[in-house]
Amino acid sequence: MSRPFFTCLFLTATAIAADPAPDADAKALQGGWAIDAATLAGRDHGEDFRGMKLVITGEKFTIEFGKNSDKGTFTLDPAKSPRRIDIKTSPDGPFKGKTLPGIYELKGDKLVLCLDADGRPDARPTKFEAKEMTRAMLLTYKREKK
Repeated sequence: MSRPFFTCLFLTATAIAADPAPDADAKALQGGWAIDAATLAGRDHGEDFRGMKLVITGEKFTIEFGKNSDKGTFTLDPAKSPRRIDIKTSPDGPFKGKTLPGIYELKGDKLVLCLDADGRPDARPTKFEAKEMTRAMLLTYKREKK
């Protein structure tokens, strides 16, 4: 076989290996997560969110937080930078069935989400920040110990 063929084969294999698999991230997210920090519109809301729990099973999530509990589904796009998440909330929850566009970062036992609370696709965060005068939510979770 020719050298160009092997070069093409190598480049194709490298491109496939470099593309993050959505299934790998989805698998890593499975389980229970406890809120560690929360910033909304530039203000620290860590105390307000104390006790909030996120549970991920398959492509479904549940937020356990009293009367502000919610559930729904999510999709990931780890090929983008930063990695993207879309969270589809339940119609009877606090976000009334909106799809919240966001970004996520997963490092070991720490999950960081930055979401647009209004559910506007054109308002997807591009940085992990929730500045004043925005509807961005920056939430940090720690994996619950089993």
